[in-house]
Amino acid sequence: MQLALSQFYGNHLSRFFKREKCLCFHCSERMRKEGALTTVFQHVSQPVCCHGCLAVLNAIEKNGLVDEYLRSKHIDQGSAL
Repeated sequence: MQLALSQFYGNHLSRFFKREKCLCFHCSERMRKEGALTTVFQHVSQPVCCHGCLAVLNAIEKNGLVDEYLRSKHIDQGSAL
């Protein structure tokens, strides 16, 4: 019985950990790709982790702040390396 349970949990856990991951386009939070929200930013579909990140990206684009945002995002990613 114990062997059967360990095989069940082993199979179940391996499926959980093998799920495809992606990063939120805005905050870089790691998430499961299957659960990601998406938004169209600069005519490209991007994954986001929550409604807050989705709203931020929509506001940035709507208010014409894309160039500043991308420049800032590039600088932040460069300093993280």
